[in-house]
Amino acid sequence: MKPVFSPTRLFISGFVLLLAVNIIVLLGISGNRSGKPEAVIELTERELAFLNTYETNDENSGLSLRLDWRIIPEIKDDNYSFMRWGSPVWLNEQKLLELGFTIDTFTCPDKDSKKIKSPLPRDAFIVLEYDGNAYQEALKRSEMNLKKAEAALRANTEDKGLQNNFKEAQTSVEDERSKESRLYAIDAGLDAAKLRERYADRSKYIVLPGIVDLMCSYDKNKSEIMGNITDIRIDRINVPLTHRNVFDSILAQDKYSKDEQTGFSNKFNYRARGKKSPRYKVELAYGSRFEPWIQRVEKLVK
Repeated sequence: MKPVFSPTRLFISGFVLLLAVNIIVLLGISGNRSGKPEAVIELTERELAFLNTYETNDENSGLSLRLDWRIIPEIKDDNYSFMRWGSPVWLNEQKLLELGFTIDTFTCPDKDSKKIKSPLPRDAFIVLEYDGNAYQEALKRSEMNLKKAEAALRANTEDKGLQNNFKEAQTSVEDERSKESRLYAIDAGLDAAKLRERYADRSKYIVLPGIVDLMCSYDKNKSEIMGNITDIRIDRINVPLTHRNVFDSILAQDKYSKDEQTGFSNKFNYRARGKKSPRYKVELAYGSRFEPWIQRVEKLVK
């Protein structure tokens, strides 16, 4: 009895399937890049870091960049961070209602409770601002924190803790001025077109699909419902072979660098190498499907 699928038929079927998938992918890319780009923005290594990945000896392996975006949180007792893992000050109850959350049906559980039942996360469009008011606010807060640390140290110059706080505040200001990302999430909505009308400068604002969730913030005996951006849908950018030469030359310089804490090579990790000044800038374009591609790359250091 002959087999239903001969090796020849299996090979042909596999080839046809692979061809069909490639055609679909190419049509998607063509559709995304047709017409006027949704945004064209120039970012540096501060905002587009090498994606942290395992060491590899394969020079032909893929290389990706990752959007390094941040938030401006509400100030509470001077304990704040500009990293993305928190609640933006603008993602308040009114904004959550606009995004479709039903706040009145959700209450924060006790702080020590292990059973937390919250509404499901919701899709939304997130606005990322480059080198704008949000970045200036972050820089202003860092400088204010430095002044407070300096004043406290002057009142007690022998205090080791205050000395460390002052040094950390100095480093924070220096990093904000020359090393940290200037890309901030500043707004969200359900209609991308309306957001683009509000933020019309396509060289300064990116509108991207993302996910918003609810979280509970506990301050002493009080609890507060807050919003949290849990994900930006498309935050990784593949580097095509046409632009690999610039990145390969930079990575070659880092080949034998080692992380100071672990001793392992981290040539793909921007932060692990001490957050040095950016070494490249990238002109990034976004298409009708909000998918990015690299248009131009320029090396900033020799």
